[in-house]
Amino acid sequence: MPETSGDVFAGHVLEWHRDEGWGVLASDALPERVWAHFSAIQAEGFRELTAGQSVTFSAEEAEQDEYHWRAVCVWPEAGARRQSNGDDGPGYSSSLDIDFDS
Repeated sequence: MPETSGDVFAGHVLEWHRDEGWGVLASDALPERVWAHFSAIQAEGFRELTAGQSVTFSAEEAEQDEYHWRAVCVWPEAGARRQSNGDDGPGYSSSLDIDFDS
């Protein structure tokens, strides 16, 4: 069972409380649900998640409310993809394609 925040897990958002800025994540790699605060979300602007959204996250064992795991960093997968430019930097990009029927 992982005990450090150095491990990264693939998972999804079980619930998100927008007004309170926290939610619950789940991963098949962890034995329990993970508490997440909006400040752990690695995104620009207003940071929130959506129930059912896929995420990648690091977590640590910590008591937070009734949860035994707390998210350290959360990377939302929708709308962003890792850009490989050969230097292994933290670059991300997003795109939008619009097709018009004529």
